[in-house]
Amino acid sequence: MKNLFVPFIKQFTVNDDIEKVSMLLSALPKNQINNQPWPKFKNNLNSNFNIAHINDAILLKYEANEDTIKVNTFETNGAVHKDNCVEFFVSFGEEKSYYNIEINCVGVCLIAYGEGRLNRSFIAKQLVEKIRTCVIIKNFPEQSKVKYIWQITLIIPIEVFVHSSLKTLKQVTGFGNFFKCGDNLPQAHFYSWNMIESKTPDFHLPEFFGSLVFG
Repeated sequence: MKNLFVPFIKQFTVNDDIEKVSMLLSALPKNQINNQPWPKFKNNLNSNFNIAHINDAILLKYEANEDTIKVNTFETNGAVHKDNCVEFFVSFGEEKSYYNIEINCVGVCLIAYGEGRLNRSFIAKQLVEKIRTCVIIKNFPEQSKVKYIWQITLIIPIEVFVHSSLKTLKQVTGFGNFFKCGDNLPQAHFYSWNMIESKTPDFHLPEFFGSLVFG
């Protein structure tokens, strides 16, 4: 199991300029999302994330390179996993249930809560839409090895975690995993930060979450 320390950054608030937040996150260590648990879907994409918190919000930035950009989902709590997508699954304290936060490359987000893949409860759209995002998509010449690089920065307010009794993230512990996927892309792929052992692609396996410690 991997262990991840989530540093506290005191110079920002939840309403600060998200572009400045993005720049600050870029200066933090990058965590690679480079496990490919299912050889059938193996490819050569690269993705990583930076993470921090400000007591009442999680600051999260992803970067990924892609061969194709394809977006069909524009509705909150829609099937964003079928597009160019990054994901963050997290539980707090000793909770058995966890949140799956999934977001596509244009900033459309889904959040649900539950103990496993089945019978999950969506978080209300008005709460999900309180997440602020900043998206950058760069394309490169056709002859380049990398066709696209996209980044997304998220400010996830603590109130999104409505099923947890969180008043602050300070010194909170939990478990989580970070993913890169694209189920309906020409070359489907499934990457994870912490390794997963499963015969078929499945991110909803909390037994393979890593440990999270918020500073």
